[in-house]
Amino acid sequence: MKKYTLLCLFVIGITASLRAQSLSFNDALNQMRSGNQKLKGIEKQTEAADYNRKSFRGLYLPQLSLNASYMHLSDPLSLSFNEYKAPLQSGLQGFATQVPAPMRPLITPLLGRIQPLFAQDWRYEFQKQDIWKVSADAKWVLFAGGKVRVGNRVSALNTEIATVESKKTENALISELAERYFQVQLAQKALEVRKQSFETAQHHYENAQKLEKNGMIASVETMQAKKAVTDAEREVMAAEKDIQLAQTALYGVMGTTEQPLTALTTELFEVAPLQSLEYYQQQAKEHYPMIVQAKLKAQMATQSVKAQQAAYLPDVAVVGKKYLWSENLPLTEPDNWVVGVGLQWNLFNGLQDKNKIAQAKAMRESVELITAQAEKDVQTLVKKQYTEIEKQREQYLSLEESLRFAEELVRARDKAFAEGLSTSTDVADANLYLASIKIKRYQALFEMDKTLAQLLETCGMSDKFSEQVR
Repeated sequence: MKKYTLLCLFVIGITASLRAQSLSFNDALNQMRSGNQKLKGIEKQTEAADYNRKSFRGLYLPQLSLNASYMHLSDPLSLSFNEYKAPLQSGLQGFATQVPAPMRPLITPLLGRIQPLFAQDWRYEFQKQDIWKVSADAKWVLFAGGKVRVGNRVSALNTEIATVESKKTENALISELAERYFQVQLAQKALEVRKQSFETAQHHYENAQKLEKNGMIASVETMQAKKAVTDAEREVMAAEKDIQLAQTALYGVMGTTEQPLTALTTELFEVAPLQSLEYYQQQAKEHYPMIVQAKLKAQMATQSVKAQQAAYLPDVAVVGKKYLWSENLPLTEPDNWVVGVGLQWNLFNGLQDKNKIAQAKAMRESVELITAQAEKDVQTLVKKQYTEIEKQREQYLSLEESLRFAEELVRARDKAFAEGLSTSTDVADANLYLASIKIKRYQALFEMDKTLAQLLETCGMSDKFSEQVR
């Protein structure tokens, strides 16, 4: 019983290991989305653009700040009245001599008391050298000619452009992943075909040796059969190298560490019948990332025109200041709080605003013209990709009849060789022809699948590729 349990656990472990090493297309897609560094980098740019958009909202709100400063003047500020002392003193003395004699006893003591004042420094210091202040300041822009609204709209458009760029990058990576994934499948199918050809060539070589031993064929035929084995073996080794290179490219786009694969579980497939060409052209016109970005840039150009026109209007703001602590404030500054309204109006700046408006309008027209041409070009691209899929479908179906013919040709050549009516070269050529037909059929499927991914990318519908995979 214990042995049976251990055997079951061993089998389950081996099965789980094999399953862990297999990879479906959807598994590869999920790994790419979580592991590709380029995609993560673009997503971070989108995140940064969104934070920038949020920062522009703050322009609608008041700005509060805490300010502290210390200043040391070279000298205290003061007013000097010393120049008036001498004239005033002489004037008082003259006044005393003109006072009537009866009143002089009263005036003389008074002048005696005043005389010490003239010995003092008649300088009034109204500002000390050290100035300390800590204040809370507020500013709220009430009107900026529409520049705040335009700034918020432009930041929102930048976020949309970054989002489209992220989607464009993801769609391009899905197309690349589809190409790399099915390239590995194509290489594996080619290896299977080459191995079959090698086994067939080896079997033919063994038969040739027997026929030569019985004197039914010449030794040169055996040598030709041996050459066919060598050629087939070389093709097998080349196919194995192709698989290694294809797997390296696949893991590169997935952004994960390369590891041995037992199997890719999603086979090459024949694309299901497509919808009309006009449907895909319309989807591309509406969702092709470069066209979407161009339309967003046209909107940005329009906002740029509005921003330059807003420069003709004044800026109005409410300001306020509250001193939290101060020492030796200048007389011109209040020691408590102050509020006010400010206006700034640029009346003339050398015609810069006029030229900037003309520049913004020219840029808008440029974007509109480029967008119109891009819409025409993408229609051609969609038609090319659509036609390529249908072409490969026809190629795949026509090769089915060629495959039946090639298989029959191999049987006929083998039979003729056994009867001495055919050469080893004829048999080798028939086997090579059969292998080429099989590989061409797989190649047609690969081209069909790859081009489908590219078509959906052009239409901005790469997410639907997984629905097409069977």
